[in-house]
Amino acid sequence: MRTTPSSAPTRRSVLAGALGLGGLGLISPILAACGSGDAGTTAQGGGGPVGAGKTIGVSLNGLVEYTKQVTQGVAKAMEGTEYQLKVVQANFDVQTELKNLESLISQGVDGLVILPNTVDTVLTGVKQAKQSDIPSAIALWAAPGPLDEYVAGVSFVDSIGGGTMIGEWLKANAKPGKVIVVQGVVGQGFSERIDQGLDKALDGTDFTIVVREQGYFDRTKAIGVVERALQAHPDATTIVSYAAAMGDGIASYLKQNNITNITHVTSDADAEMLDWLGTPYLAATRYYSAAETGLLAGRTVRTVLEGGKPTFENKVFQDMMTTSNKDKLLTTSPLSYPEFNDVLKGL
Repeated sequence: MRTTPSSAPTRRSVLAGALGLGGLGLISPILAACGSGDAGTTAQGGGGPVGAGKTIGVSLNGLVEYTKQVTQGVAKAMEGTEYQLKVVQANFDVQTELKNLESLISQGVDGLVILPNTVDTVLTGVKQAKQSDIPSAIALWAAPGPLDEYVAGVSFVDSIGGGTMIGEWLKANAKPGKVIVVQGVVGQGFSERIDQGLDKALDGTDFTIVVREQGYFDRTKAIGVVERALQAHPDATTIVSYAAAMGDGIASYLKQNNITNITHVTSDADAEMLDWLGTPYLAATRYYSAAETGLLAGRTVRTVLEGGKPTFENKVFQDMMTTSNKDKLLTTSPLSYPEFNDVLKGL
């Protein structure tokens, strides 16, 4: 869809504050960086620069390193174009999430990339988007469901497979016993499917899940779950946390309390988690790149806007990561796209 660029690369500056969306939550409209690509690319057949005058709304469920990486991925998908990004986040609150989606739609964005908080809330939003002829893509999709008929494509993270990976790794590497599970947000479909895979892998073993509670992707809440669980089960041998944002907090709690006899495994990754990996406080992670989920979802929306037919189900790479294969996996699927850090300013 592109020809030789007509001008040198430029960076877009960040717009101020929450004015564009009525001050809902922590909201920062961001003009999409052209990144390290070329600002002046043109679509084949003329019509000016690719994406000129078009805005992609990015709806995040909250603001943690994971969601920032998703945003970098969306920006990477728009590299070399003049699409703009307008990014909002919901503080993991369903009412704020719906207000954000409705506001983006009412402002007439040309496309939507959505990292869901709950399926029910997003379903209302994508129905409204489709009625307004706004293509949308989901940046975290666990399985077929009610969203599918209203969106152009999804980034498929196989969470049943991910839960199975974690369980198989524990059987090979951890001491059997009581397991504490810290979920993300129940209602997304993400945590429930990790549960499903983990339960199946551990069925018939001496690993027994004694606590399963939501941590809401928040390190402080995750620490609270673990602290209460260890008070009730001081002989627990394993902790499984469903996101690095929570795993970082749990690792810090284990270190602070000099707890070195528990095998802790988390999911996904961020820069802090990579520092904990291989210490007595974090043994492994079920790795997949949040940035890749944003990249695939962003490409889906861009394909629609440029007249193409996107692939609906875009599978995201995943594998168990330890210190022994960390570098290889990060080469296969990059953790982030730091060249797009400027799109995160103001979030």
